[in-house]
Amino acid sequence: MAILRLNGDVVDNEWGEIYDYYGIDCITPKKTAVALAELADGDTLHIKLNSGGGHVMAGQEIYALLRDRDDVDIEVESLAASAASVIAMAAPCKMLPTALLMVHRAWISSSGNKNDLERDARALSAVDEALSAAYSEKSGMSKEDALALMDAETWLTAERAVELGLVDGISKRASKKAAASAGLAVTDDMVAEYKRAMAERKATKEREDAELKALLDDLKKTAEPKGDEAHE
Repeated sequence: MAILRLNGDVVDNEWGEIYDYYGIDCITPKKTAVALAELADGDTLHIKLNSGGGHVMAGQEIYALLRDRDDVDIEVESLAASAASVIAMAAPCKMLPTALLMVHRAWISSSGNKNDLERDARALSAVDEALSAAYSEKSGMSKEDALALMDAETWLTAERAVELGLVDGISKRASKKAAASAGLAVTDDMVAEYKRAMAERKATKEREDAELKALLDDLKKTAEPKGDEAHE
């Protein structure tokens, strides 16, 4: 059995590079896809999930990667909230007795005029409708009931999640390591610092390349015969 620990924020692949730069745990579609690609024939990928959520679209992409596979199972060790709860719907899933599942409506920070805000509200409604389908398909509840749980920002114990059909059982053994985050760990300042560091690294590389080219050009000129020597 192969084990994949999905700890930290759920983020897209680009943000994942920033998290990796700072050494912060994160969950990305790329990391999930790599683990699936490396899975040996006949083996099972056991996912240990601990996350307070993050980027909705990244969660949906991971859900799509895992859905309908017969070689994946999931165990929620501490928390599967928001986008992470969608991931938990993708495969047979159990929760530790002390773990929690949280579902809520999608949210964004928005600004602009009336039309901008109404457009964002319509987009969020569409996202909520899509996410409710994952909860409905897993549990057999109606999408209306799923949306009602999301409306209330519902926190579920393992026992209650099993009762609702959102997970398949309660794990009997405790995990040695479980860690969940609430809210994105990377701040705007950290993103700015990452971009500054990457720009500095690029500038350094370009400067080193230019210096190397200049050195090679000088060596080439030194090696070339002078005009008088060429006619001897």
